[in-house]
Amino acid sequence: MTTETDDYKRYICKVCGYIYDEAKGDPDSGLAPGTRFEDIPDDWYCPDCNVTKADFSPFEPRAESTDAVSAASAWSGPRGDDPDAVVIVGAGMAGWALAERLRELDPRRTIRMITADSGDYYTKPRLSNAFGRETALDELVEEGGQQRAGRLGVELMPFLRVLGIDRDRQRVITARGGIPYGQLVLATGARPRHIDFPGDAAAPLSVNTLDDYCLLREALEAPGKSPAETPVAIIGAGLVGCELADDLARGGFPVALIECAEQPLAGLLPSPMSRDLAAALENRGVDLRLDANIARLNKGESGTTIELQDGEPVQAEVVLSALGLEGQNDIARAAGLDCGLGIRVNAQLVTSDASIFALGDGCEFAGRLRPYVETLRDQAAVLARTLCGEVTEYVPGSGTVQMKTASLPLNVCPPRDVTRGTWVETESTPSGRQLEFHADGVLAGFAVSGSLARRAAELETRLGQPVGAERPRMAS
Repeated sequence: MTTETDDYKRYICKVCGYIYDEAKGDPDSGLAPGTRFEDIPDDWYCPDCNVTKADFSPFEPRAESTDAVSAASAWSGPRGDDPDAVVIVGAGMAGWALAERLRELDPRRTIRMITADSGDYYTKPRLSNAFGRETALDELVEEGGQQRAGRLGVELMPFLRVLGIDRDRQRVITARGGIPYGQLVLATGARPRHIDFPGDAAAPLSVNTLDDYCLLREALEAPGKSPAETPVAIIGAGLVGCELADDLARGGFPVALIECAEQPLAGLLPSPMSRDLAAALENRGVDLRLDANIARLNKGESGTTIELQDGEPVQAEVVLSALGLEGQNDIARAAGLDCGLGIRVNAQLVTSDASIFALGDGCEFAGRLRPYVETLRDQAAVLARTLCGEVTEYVPGSGTVQMKTASLPLNVCPPRDVTRGTWVETESTPSGRQLEFHADGVLAGFAVSGSLARRAAELETRLGQPVGAERPRMAS
């Protein structure tokens, strides 16, 4: 047993990266500060992704952030022409997940990783609720890039820009020379969708990387005012926009959330749950501007004035754009690879070049991008086996989307075709709601909220199974 004299420890969720700190506990789930991990009930769930404590592991203190100059000097050029080397472009969650899986299967394979940044490892989903959880910036980096590379036996090439791919010679062309590959993996991710709004104001910020989030934190703190005196406007009430609005409002900032649709997450949630989310955000204090189109972004006396085509203008010192993601496939497209929404791959995650593979946020499979943690982990496991000679096909999971809006936790598994069935409410309580999508007599999707959000795992096991008698129909 631990004693009160022991130092408090931290544990990390292996699925989403949430860190349980014994010193802070989890008051929202009834765990008081100081609650030891071993004393947490077995039926406790991760507040962000709803897995149990069995999916947590000890979180050890990490080394300091990598210095850019020393990290870059650690690699000065190609180190041998290993014709069998696996070269990974991108050191985000997908790239590191593949490197880890590949090293587990093959302790000797040459693995080289190219990245335009330090390669420090962090889990992106934590960025959208770090402020409300009072997570310090230095706590977001879970492992330094050089430290992780050393642990996995990976040759990390940080702060290195890729200029192109010579497919005939099988070389990645970089600013410091060509890097030969036997098999090339593009884990280049996705970038925020950008719109040039009329007006003379500075372009809105976006949050897609740790560097982006650092800029946001600097902007929020720059005025030297309290959060209550620093209004924030977020353009786009999609997944990231709603999570950031909820998080910043929880942190005490006045937040306006501007959306051109009639409801938040209108393309993902059934209407009743979308309305529930809108109410929860408003109860949190978010100024929700729905069915609103932006006319101009102008410089104001303090910050930015957002003029709407219809309605009162919005004043904000910090403006964020959260208009979704698009595949970052410039390198692949320039190399002549088949690209659409992202880099197109088959079931083996092979691109139109048999020696080049892709996975993660920028990978298009069966006509869709799947920018979710569960997807990239599944793809990494499949691709690692294929690269080791055990050709394996990727089969998409249920596609359940988890929303980290503390004011109303949500899990939704959207149906593939909303025109072929009906949303049916199966349970509604003051603390949550459950809706199921019934198509041709089987369960084809679901949405659960609040206290019922933890039913997602059980509902996933029922997908494709017959449903009972029809209940009253809900608007889709």
